[in-house]
Amino acid sequence: MLLSLIRTNATPNETTGILLIGGKPFCGTLEPPTVPNAAHPKGAIPIGWYKLTLTKSPHFGRVLPLVNYVPGFDGIRIHAGNTVKDTAGCILVGQLSGTTLFHSRTSEQDLIAKLQKHPEDEHYIEITTPDRFYTEHCSSAHALACLFGGAQFDLD
Repeated sequence: MLLSLIRTNATPNETTGILLIGGKPFCGTLEPPTVPNAAHPKGAIPIGWYKLTLTKSPHFGRVLPLVNYVPGFDGIRIHAGNTVKDTAGCILVGQLSGTTLFHSRTSEQDLIAKLQKHPEDEHYIEITTPDRFYTEHCSSAHALACLFGGAQFDLD
């Protein structure tokens, strides 16, 4: 299964985005700023493609998606959280309002359920920007419809 995290807004304090699953909008995301600062000395993880595995997090004590092979980072997870203070580099999921996530635990649980529904599949996350997403996945005439309506892929 392919997840696409499209970073839609980067400020000196945080990075917000949209998480797509199979090309369809799923939830909002919140990460550290893309440029490192005192609060987040490594910043957000680099743009790229990463393999995901579901494993039990020693820190959180529950099964969470682990983002594998991130250069310069260890233990990057996708998990619940409400503000950028809840992440040391991980990707937070939920319903985004400004720079705050709501219903984050529900989004985390729904994401894990979708990934567990296809245990035989390999899972990947693409972290990108709108311009890169358009170039790689959408024809120029349908870029906005592709981004917000989702490139149609069957999740079942």
